[in-house]
Amino acid sequence: MKIFISLLLAALFAFPNGAVLAKPFPLVPQTRDNWRSVRTNNLFVIGNADAEKIRQVAAWLEFFHSSFARLVSRNVFNPSVPTTVIIFRDDASFVPFKPLYQGKPANLSGFFQPGDDVNYIAISLDPGDRDPYSTAFHEYVHLHLRDNVPNTPVWLNEGLAELYGSLKFSGTEALLGAPLYPYIRLLQDHELLPLETLFSIGTNSPHYNEQDKSGIFYGESWALVHYLMLGERGRQEQFKRFLQEVSRGESAAKAIEDSFGMTVARLEEDLRAYVHRGDFTAQRIASVDDPQTYASYTAMQRSSLTEGEANFYLGDLLQHIGRDSDAERYYKQAIALDPSFIPAYAALGRLYVYQRRYADAKKYLQKATATPQSYMIHYLYAYVLSREGVGPNGEVSDYSRETTTAMREQLLQSIKLAPNHAPSHYLLALVDFITDEHADEAIEMAQKAQQLAPGNKNYSDLVERIKLVRSGARQTREPVKDVAIAEPVKPSSSRTFGGESGGIVINDGQTVDKSGSLPSVDELLTKYVEATGGAVAWKAITTRFVAGTVDVVGKMRGGKFETHSQAPNKIVTMIDTQPMGVSTVGFDGRNGWARTSSGVRPLKGPELAALQREANFYGPLSSKSEYPKITLTGKSKIGYREVFVLDLQPATGAVVRIYFDTQTYLPVRVNTVQLLGTIAVPVEIYLDDYREVDGVKYPFSLTQSFPKLTLVFTVKEIKHNVPIDARMFEP
Repeated sequence: MKIFISLLLAALFAFPNGAVLAKPFPLVPQTRDNWRSVRTNNLFVIGNADAEKIRQVAAWLEFFHSSFARLVSRNVFNPSVPTTVIIFRDDASFVPFKPLYQGKPANLSGFFQPGDDVNYIAISLDPGDRDPYSTAFHEYVHLHLRDNVPNTPVWLNEGLAELYGSLKFSGTEALLGAPLYPYIRLLQDHELLPLETLFSIGTNSPHYNEQDKSGIFYGESWALVHYLMLGERGRQEQFKRFLQEVSRGESAAKAIEDSFGMTVARLEEDLRAYVHRGDFTAQRIASVDDPQTYASYTAMQRSSLTEGEANFYLGDLLQHIGRDSDAERYYKQAIALDPSFIPAYAALGRLYVYQRRYADAKKYLQKATATPQSYMIHYLYAYVLSREGVGPNGEVSDYSRETTTAMREQLLQSIKLAPNHAPSHYLLALVDFITDEHADEAIEMAQKAQQLAPGNKNYSDLVERIKLVRSGARQTREPVKDVAIAEPVKPSSSRTFGGESGGIVINDGQTVDKSGSLPSVDELLTKYVEATGGAVAWKAITTRFVAGTVDVVGKMRGGKFETHSQAPNKIVTMIDTQPMGVSTVGFDGRNGWARTSSGVRPLKGPELAALQREANFYGPLSSKSEYPKITLTGKSKIGYREVFVLDLQPATGAVVRIYFDTQTYLPVRVNTVQLLGTIAVPVEIYLDDYREVDGVKYPFSLTQSFPKLTLVFTVKEIKHNVPIDARMFEP
């Protein structure tokens, strides 16, 4: 497969002594010296990074909060629940707290986890090719729109989230509207959705839920918001009016006409032209280091965290992403480290209630409620106590005086803190009804619960039963067999990545679907050759020169690379990444070699075999002869793309898994294992930005990710049939 895999060989310089493999990071207690906290106007930020980095991230997040608030013309947000930010100094300390995908930590550098009681933003400060703020900002926008801009249509919700999700902090500048080139290329290569269609899309629409269509939906939503807000100078005030009209319930078409003075048809024409030009210019919106600006939106309080506090917050994050057993360990560790830290008792008791471990829950909730807690903790303790009166057949006969007093105390406190929490009113009414005490309170509480949740049959039934008792139709001291004490429902967990509901979904090509109609291997390989230009175009070429730039993410930018190839089987690649030096890899038709500042070494075994396959100038035309076994394993999805998954087993070396776009038949990703000396290194290569040169298509953008290292190659020039000095291929 001629897809420039040889480029990864030239990265040998980056692996001194072959030390490249990442080690697993087990769950371990966090240390007091590492953890600090910063409290701002709107956020609680903790982290094990150094104090200045935590302060800077807190400032950026608060600045984002403030800038979005100005967009919707509100000075202060009142989010429905508080938001806690956890900043990890590196990926090693972040791995134990990531959401799991297929049993393993997900490959991400930041995420947003909404919750009923607290929202979490988790970010790793490790340099990498993934922006840790993007996901957090994207979902933070959804949170703010939900709380402050009702009636937001799906396209506007997602478009704003994509726009603000790309907010960039560069030095002292904050840039809004940075170009998202994958979207731009996608929109330029495909027909845009009519705006009437875009405006009508809801969360149940195929365009929103089917990944092969959602790329267009998300891309066009982002482009439209970008144009409406930043396409012309002075648009922000018009866009604010537009949001205000939408929040009042006006249709998008009416709000656009009123705010921008244009019809939907005119807007559609302008949007097509905007996308065609591709001039998506970012706008500088403020400086986060300006003291006056900074002081206007932050009021920071800094402190260190105890070991118990740090473990509690980490455990709470784990519980919110569904890792209950890990959360339990951290809560217990928090209590062991700091027996006086009450929130850990409350959290562990809450966890046990949802696991129906009521005896365990009682012990911890009793300790927690010795001091004032949230309404939910008081309610849960009362609920655990109420279970003590339930017999093996579900009968509720009676409660002791001590238990009754404790339940009433907890429920009254819960109602005081949350007057609209229907289950607290219902359970208090039920306790009064069963104990035959506080009759007036019983009917009042039952009717309040029914009023708050009119669709709940248990609430309405209890109201009727209490009325019967008050009318003298039955005696209350009999066992109560059919009065429901509903189990507390574990708070719903919204999707961690881009969305409002459901489980965690990461379309990363790991799940392969073998069902449905699939092409044969021969059909797929034929389509692949045709997609890249066809056999005739390939055979017209005898030499190739490729040049471009290379960035080593987090280490250096602006390096250079060159590849010279000659039919039938010669190749040499040079990479210059100063100050790390120049490395060269070549094959002269018989021998393979690698040269770095430490000298030249010959390539042997699987390492040499991989380079020989890459040196095959007409590789796409002879895939079956290069790989003794080729298997089409099924279909999968990478982002919005649907892909065919092809496994190629060479005679020597690891399987090469290639993902082909089902629409274009061009490779979009390659996964394999590269042997560097004696070390087997997994590598993931993304191929993008295909362009045609003399009738043959090549990827002009390649991203190669090794453990702890990512290289980004950008092709600047490809020339065919140019003279090449044969000595170039010699070591």
